[in-house]
Amino acid sequence: MWFPSVEYILALFNDQISLGTLMNRNGLISTLDKLKWGIPFHDAPTIWEQAAILYKEIVENHYFSDGNKRIGILIIYIFLFKNGYVFNPNVGEIYNITMDVAQGLKSFEELVEWFKKKSKRIE
Repeated sequence: MWFPSVEYILALFNDQISLGTLMNRNGLISTLDKLKWGIPFHDAPTIWEQAAILYKEIVENHYFSDGNKRIGILIIYIFLFKNGYVFNPNVGEIYNITMDVAQGLKSFEELVEWFKKKSKRIE
């Protein structure tokens, strides 16, 4: 299982977004720990739960001064691909879901199902 590091996300951010800075390194570290180890007192997370944790927390918690939504969706594509899946949502769906997540309108469970439904195992 591949997991991004803080350094990987920061390098991706600097390469793709470039405007803004990492404002909450400890928050991002906490998110990556949840990604690897899960939420305390819960079962080990599935890949879909891991994707939802990573995406939702980056988009909602504003670890960067700018570009949180963009880096959130970009890292999900990479996370799923490096773990053997192609993420292929419908045209316009990423924008709509991301804006809903940013406004707190999507539940964790809805995101888990979205990632599961819109991803396909690489053959």
